[in-house]
Amino acid sequence: MKTILMSTTCLWNCGDDFIREGILELLQLRPDVRILWWNRGYGIKNAYANSLKINLPLIDYFIVAGTPEWLYKNEHIYKYCLKKGIPFSIIGVGTRNVFGRMHRNLMKQIAKSGLCEVVLCRDKKAAQVFNEFKFQNVDIMLDPAFFMKPLISDKKTYILNWRSYFVECEPSFPFKYPHRWLYGQFKTNILKRNFWLQARENYNKVMEEIFTAMPEPKEITVHDNCEVQKAKDLFQTEKVFYSTDYREIFKRYASARVYIGSRIHGVIPSIIHGASGYVLYATPKAEALEISLEILSRYIPDLSRTTKLKYLNDKDLQINYWELLKENPLDQDIIAEAINKEKQKNRTILKSLPILSDFIL
Repeated sequence: MKTILMSTTCLWNCGDDFIREGILELLQLRPDVRILWWNRGYGIKNAYANSLKINLPLIDYFIVAGTPEWLYKNEHIYKYCLKKGIPFSIIGVGTRNVFGRMHRNLMKQIAKSGLCEVVLCRDKKAAQVFNEFKFQNVDIMLDPAFFMKPLISDKKTYILNWRSYFVECEPSFPFKYPHRWLYGQFKTNILKRNFWLQARENYNKVMEEIFTAMPEPKEITVHDNCEVQKAKDLFQTEKVFYSTDYREIFKRYASARVYIGSRIHGVIPSIIHGASGYVLYATPKAEALEISLEILSRYIPDLSRTTKLKYLNDKDLQINYWELLKENPLDQDIIAEAINKEKQKNRTILKSLPILSDFIL
């Protein structure tokens, strides 16, 4: 029996769980292939089932899945693959494009080794970086979460997805994460804590107004357990849903008729179930969603009518939330057909690989 080790995170943020499930749906592994996880989640200890010491000697293939942290937490596995000649594929990754000299040298070694069969990126920045490292077979794909199997559910709930933006807003934050929205008219303010406090206040105020305007039935979702109490306090409501079980969160999005929020992996499961979606995002990481919507628009030219993305780049954030609440449902059969075409396109790529093709149906 062949063994695949897949990097993922679990028990932290459901977005990575959605990515992992989407990649497994894309791969459709053979019955004689077993799966081991390498959980890179925050606070997860390298013990028992998550021990690389135990897992690495078992693996025949490595899948680097999803998340932007596709390098730092996986270094030991990459080095093991180089040492033992273990092949691997990198599927559905994004990047924040932050690399030190040692990281760059390691990635150049990996590219030169030829062990990596394919690199499928969910944003152009990641594709650019991999091409700079001279990886072969680099391409762009839908965010893997789009490949999750939809559920049968009544589309009745108005969902507001809130996140604790600006939680890292201390003076060093701009230098750690120099996102494009910090610059321009804000350049003189980036060292002023008052600016960050005001930005968070503006964001929360807008989200409160949107939730108040939402008709019933309505609900707030969060993707991190540390956000539950904050959301309850901010919105003065018990209608805040979070679960450690990502499948329960997925069920909530399956019931959405309208999604408004600040998580890429909140709007994606809503879209695949036919909901209209409006994403309010603060950082360039949302490029992954932009690319996916661009890909799907090839099949659904009027997709922008039902799904919109706005960057939170206005100091005095003003949003016409009545426009957000307009219900513009997407035909679920049409979106399913478009997703399936991209799925088959990517499966053709994967099935053409000399080694990975032996692991998939």
